Parts: sequence; C-alpha cells; structure tokens
Amino acid sequence: MRKSLKVAAPTAVILLLIYTSIVSGAKYAGEFLNLGAGAKPLALGGSFMAAEGEVLSGYYNPAGLSLVKGSQAVFMHSESFGSLLNHDFLAESRPLDSGERRAALGVSLYRLGGGGVYVTGIDQNNRYYVIREESHADYAAYFSYGRSFSGKLSGGISAKLIYRDIVDESAFGLGIDMGGFYSPKNWLSLGISLQDITTTLLSYSTGKKESIIPTARFGSSLKSRRGGFGAAAYMDAETRFEGRRFASQYNIDGMSIDSHFGLEIDYREAIYGRIGSDVGNLTLGVGLDVKRFVIDIAMRDHSELDNTYLVSVTFGL
Repeated sequence: MRKSLKVAAPTAVILLLIYTSIVSGAKYAGEFLNLGAGAKPLALGGSFMAAEGEVLSGYYNPAGLSLVKGSQAVFMHSESFGSLLNHDFLAESRPLDSGERRAALGVSLYRLGGGGVYVTGIDQNNRYYVIREESHADYAAYFSYGRSFSGKLSGGISAKLIYRDIVDESAFGLGIDMGGFYSPKNWLSLGISLQDITTTLLSYSTGKKESIIPTARFGSSLKSRRGGFGAAAYMDAETRFEGRRFASQYNIDGMSIDSHFGLEIDYREAIYGRIGSDVGNLTLGVGLDVKRFVIDIAMRDHSELDNTYLVSVTFGL
C-alpha cells in the first residue's frame, strides 16, 4: 500500500501561503515570520517601526527597546484563518542603564503552527484512508539588545534562532536583525529595521538549504496630546528584493513595497481605539490600561480568508 500526504482544502490554502518556501526557494522562505506580534501593532496595520519603549520592539525594531521604562512582559495568542493556525508570542524586556544612554535586553519567542496534515494510504481499491494526522510548527527565538546613543538616537540588534517542523522535515536557522530609532522632535519619531541582514540560512534535515533574503522596513510616527486626549499616526513601508511581482502592492524592477498604516486615539492613556491598513486589509482594535496591566484586542480582515482575532496582555514586572 502506498502512503501520501493529504490535507483538507482550507488547510491546503494556509499551507500554500505559509510554506511556499518548500517548493519556491528563497523568495518566501521567511514568510512565516511576517504575521506580526502583539494585538496593538496588528490593530495598527502592523506599523510599529517607530514605536519606542515597547517590549514588542525585540521583534519589530530592537532599537526601540532602549526606551523601555521598566521591566515588561507580554503574551499574545490568536487562532488565525478559521482556527487553522495557532499564533503565539511571548516576550520579556529589562532595562540595564538609565539616563541619556539607556539600554535594555529583550527575549522573545514566536510560534506559528497547527494541525490538519493527514498522512494517507491507498488500499487495493485505490481509495485513500487516513493513517495519522500530523502537525506543523515554526518557532523563532529572539535575543535583543537596544541602546540610546543620545537623547534622540538609538540602535539595536536581535539574534534569532529558527526551528521549523513540517511533517517529516525539520530545519534550523540563525539570523540577525538590526534597527535604528531617531526622534528629532517630541512629536516625531523615525525608525528603520534591517531584517535577516546577513541572509538567514535554513538547513533542512533532508540536506536542502535555503536563504531568507534581507528585508528593509522604514517607519514614522506622529503624536499629539490635547488635554486628556491623545492621537498617534503610524506609517511603515516594507521593502523586499525577491521579485514579488504579483504578491505585493508595488513592484519596481524586482523590488517590492508593501504599506502599513495605523491611527490610535486614547483618553488619558487608559482607553485606546485603533484602526489601520495592513497591506490594504482593514485592521481594528481596542486597548485598556489598568495600572500594571494592559489588555489589547485586535481584528485583522482578509479578503480571501477568515478574519483573525488576537488578544495580548502586557504587564510590568
């Protein structure tokens, strides 16, 4: 009897989107790392390059870690695309120095996985039967450091370890992300993140090797306060060099650009409302700051797949 892999139709769509790298080489090798982390950034359309003082900065832009005001931890969970994928994120950050030359360390764990992959056999009548159901999961551990060089300029670096488990295959990888943060005015911040700057190599158990090509992200944020109300606008541009001619918003001679926008309104920095655009898809969210705990909820719309709902909790240590 022959054995084969078979997946349910909805799961097949997800695996095709997330794990295209198995058959298409480096172009989509790092796609599983691009779903984002944290309900707050995702409610803002994924635009978070110019956010500072956030425990989530280890994933987005390690330079922002330098401005954390105290030890923080965050946990996020979501069931994406009709519960086909479980998306989890856990991070902690701790400040090292104070004053103008502040510094902080951060550790983050990113997981994306699910089930629904069926190993099947074919009987004497050429009919399929299920032998077992397999799961798939991707993990990335980030070890981040950020430091302020002056009151306006900060830099940071993240080393990340990657492990992939896809049915009968597994892979390991090591990559480096670097970031910069510049705040020339109290109301204006600029950020840059160079992800996989050394070209992250994934080595599979089958002997296959593939590379995650570097990605550049640029961002800005504008902030204002009037009495008890505050507003912040975030704008990011994500640039890749993989020739994504039909899988991006804009393409110029092999260079693709995707946009992320977000708007946040708050009342006394306690109640937050958010709306954004993630590569053209609508995002929404709310947040509640209760003393040492912050609860954020986000929704990400998708034109072809089910909406995604995310919840994250941030708390001081």
